[in-house]
Amino acid sequence: MLRFLSIKRFFWLALLVFSVTLVSNLPASLVWRQVAPSLPAAVQLHGITGTLWQGQVANMQVEGIDQGALRWDWRPAAVFKGQLALDLDWRPRNSQVYATLRVGLGSVALEQVNGRLDARSMAAVNKAPFILTGDWLLDIPELRLKDFERVVHAEGRIAWQNAGGGLPEPLALGHLTAQLSSDDDWLLMALSDQDGPLGLQGTARWRPAQAMQLDTRLKARTQADAGLAEALKLLGRPDAEGWVHWRARLQ
Repeated sequence: MLRFLSIKRFFWLALLVFSVTLVSNLPASLVWRQVAPSLPAAVQLHGITGTLWQGQVANMQVEGIDQGALRWDWRPAAVFKGQLALDLDWRPRNSQVYATLRVGLGSVALEQVNGRLDARSMAAVNKAPFILTGDWLLDIPELRLKDFERVVHAEGRIAWQNAGGGLPEPLALGHLTAQLSSDDDWLLMALSDQDGPLGLQGTARWRPAQAMQLDTRLKARTQADAGLAEALKLLGRPDAEGWVHWRARLQ
């Protein structure tokens, strides 16, 4: 009887190992064809090579916008938790970001997101109607979504170093930061400055498929370019202390 149980246990273990090996070696292009129809946005991958275990994409386009190259390595241990986990190396133009992606039943999480995005390149790629300068520095331990609709947890920080923006030439804005948290199924960003040319206070709220909601106060400090003060007046009338209260919904 004990011998039979040992053989049975060995059989199931061998079957599990075989299944994991089979799945992990599926061509990435085959897996992508099965996943793509269920995504909430139009995503096109070009130059996809490798397997579910390890592979890369030469170029990604999301809603027709170039998002650079992507490499991944599978974490097979996550299968035992009912998850697909991938270590990602994302390389948009002049930038690099590392993260771990975890996909479960109805949930998606990004963990240990670290890297740098070149603001000028990202603005150009996404066809922004103005020039941006500086670097977006990402330090996000976790951002977790439910059903691609709700933000159930967020923590971390985004810093915009040597920020600048505008047309025809960008105006210096200083160093700006956004502290991330979650609130009532929304991603909440507490916005602030570090005593640079642009004074910034307020919040931004975002969730998938929703417009970002801004509730901010902006101020051109004494060291700011004169053009910054004039630009802020287009958003509203400054109060007695020079702050402009600006609320907006950005798609």
